[in-house]
Amino acid sequence: MTGNRPIHIANVSGATGDAPHEMLRMLRDAPDIDAITGDWLSEMNISWNAIEMRSDPTSGYDAGFLRQFTESIDLIHERKVKIVTNAGALNPSQLVLEIRALCKQKGYTDLKVAQVDGDNITSIIPCYKFPHLDHETPISTWDKEPAVGVAYIGCRGIVAALDAGSDIVICGRCTDASPVIGLAAWWHHWDLDSDLDKLAAGLIAGHLIECGPYVAGANFSGFKPYLDSLVDLGFPIAEISSDGAVVITKQPNSNGVVLPETVKCQLLYELQGELYYNPDVTADLSGITVTGIGPHRVQVSGVKGLPPPDTTKVLISGIGGYQAEALFFINGLDVAEKAQLMRNQLEHAFKNSEFSKLTISLIGLPAENPSNQSAGTCLLRVFAQAPTKEGISAAKFKIPIYAIRMQSYAGYHMDLDFRMMDPRMFMEIWPATIPVAALHESAILHDGTRVSASAAKHCIKYPLRRSSYETANRIPLYEFGPTVDAPLGYIVHARSGDKANNSNVGFFVRNADEYPWLQSLMTCERLRSLFGDDISEKTVIERCEFPKIYAVHFRIMDFLDGGIASSSRIDGLGKGVGEFLRSKYVPLPEKFLSRGRI
Repeated sequence: MTGNRPIHIANVSGATGDAPHEMLRMLRDAPDIDAITGDWLSEMNISWNAIEMRSDPTSGYDAGFLRQFTESIDLIHERKVKIVTNAGALNPSQLVLEIRALCKQKGYTDLKVAQVDGDNITSIIPCYKFPHLDHETPISTWDKEPAVGVAYIGCRGIVAALDAGSDIVICGRCTDASPVIGLAAWWHHWDLDSDLDKLAAGLIAGHLIECGPYVAGANFSGFKPYLDSLVDLGFPIAEISSDGAVVITKQPNSNGVVLPETVKCQLLYELQGELYYNPDVTADLSGITVTGIGPHRVQVSGVKGLPPPDTTKVLISGIGGYQAEALFFINGLDVAEKAQLMRNQLEHAFKNSEFSKLTISLIGLPAENPSNQSAGTCLLRVFAQAPTKEGISAAKFKIPIYAIRMQSYAGYHMDLDFRMMDPRMFMEIWPATIPVAALHESAILHDGTRVSASAAKHCIKYPLRRSSYETANRIPLYEFGPTVDAPLGYIVHARSGDKANNSNVGFFVRNADEYPWLQSLMTCERLRSLFGDDISEKTVIERCEFPKIYAVHFRIMDFLDGGIASSSRIDGLGKGVGEFLRSKYVPLPEKFLSRGRI
C-alpha cells in the first residue's frame, strides 16, 4: 500500500540504446522494486526524431524502450510494477498505441496505459519570443528555421495519471527527474505546492539515478580500485521515504559500486550552480550531504526546496546544414611540422569553399621512443560544415582531400572509411524558456479521458545569471606545506557534462582538511589557466561551492561550440573536460599526496 514505507524506484536506462535488456534483468534481480523509470531522451535524439517523423509519422518514439517492455511485460504484469518513462519522445501517442496492442495481445487488459501531454510546443513557436536560456536574445535572431520545439515539463501529469490508477505512464519531453518525482509524490501523497523540501529531495534522487549506471561506478574518476567489478554494471535504485529521506543503492548481486564518491560525481554532473531548477520545485543544494550507510548504500540529505521558476526550459531544433570530416594519421618525427604542412595544403585546397565552419585539429602526442607504431601515432582531424549539401559535396570536400595524398607529409596515411567525408545533415538547437503559464499539461487516461494537471500555485522569477563567487576565506597556498608539481587528479575527483552550449565541471577532495586547499586553489583564474588554449579571455566562468561534500563547482559558458550534434569539438558534450583538467599539473601539498593517489 502506498505511503507506508519508502518507495523503491529503479532506473533501467540512462540514454537511448543503453543496456537493451536491463528492464528484464532488474525485474528478475530486484524483487523489492515498486516502479521502473528510464531516461531515453537527449537533445540529439529529439532532433533526429523530428527528421525521422517527416518520412514515417508512426516513428518518433524510442523503439528501444518498446523492445525492453515487450520482453518484460509478463513480469511487469505479474509483479504489478509501475512504469513511468519519457520514451514517448516526439510521438508518445503512437507508443501508447503500440503498448496497448501488446497488452491486448497478451491478454493483460487490466494494465492501464496513460499518456502525458503538453510538452510539444512546435505549433506555438511563432507565438512567443523564446528568449535564449543564457542571454535572453529572442529566437527571431536565429538564422535557422525551427523544425520542432519541446518544453521540459514536470511531474504533475504523471501524478494525475497515477492517481487515476494508471500502471504505465508514457511521457514525451518531461525533465529527466520528473518520473522519479512523480512516483514519489504519488506514493507518499505529497502536496505539489507545499511539500517543497520533499519534492526537492525527489528531484535530486531523480538526478542521481537518471543516468543509469553512472552512479554505480561508471564515468567515475576513482575507478581504478574497482576495475574487476566494472563490467556489466548494475543499475541504480532510489529508496525515497515519506519525509524525503533518500538512499541510493543498486540492484542486488550486480557488478559496480555505489559509494559516497560515485554519488558525489553524479550529483555534480550537469549542474548549473547551487540552485537546481525544475518545473515542480527548485532544489537548493548548498547544504547537501552524502553519507555511506552500508555496502552500496548512500544517504543523501540536506536538500532544501524553493518554489519553482515561472519559466521552464524549451529546446527548439532546426536543420543546421551539412557536415563531413576526415581523419589522417601522423607518426614518426616532426609531428607538429607534418601537421602544419597538411594544414597549409588543406587551407589552400579549401580557399574558395562555402564552409560555415572548418577546423583542422591535431589530436594527441606521440610516445617518445614508442614500443609500436600505434603508440607513436597522432590524429589530424578535418571537420567542416556548410549551410547546404552542395556546399560540402564530394567535389568540394572529399575530392580535394583525396587529391593531396600524393603530395603530403612523410608517412601519409588516413582512415579509409571514406563515408565520413560524405555530407550528412546536422541539427542545431536553440535552448530557451517559456512561461509555465503558457503550457497546458494533462494526462490522457486508458479510457480516453483527459485530466488536466494543476498548475503550480506559486512560482518565482529567478535571475538569469547564477550566483558566482570565490571562496570567502582564501588561504595562501604555502600554508599547506611543501608541494610537488603533479596532476591535479592525483588527489582530486572531477565530473563534467553539458547543458546546451555550456559545460560544467565539479571538483571534490577526499577529506575535510583537504577542502580549504581545494577552495583556495581552484579559483576562476586557476581554472582559466588550466584550460589553456581551450578558452578565450572573454569566456565567462561561474563558480560556487558545496562545502558539505568538499566540492567546488564551475560553469563555463558558451564553451562547446554549439554543443550536441553541431559542435566541431571532439568532446561536444563536455564529458571529458573534468578528466582533462585532472591531468593538468598543479602544486600538490606533499602531506595530501602522501595519503596515496586516487
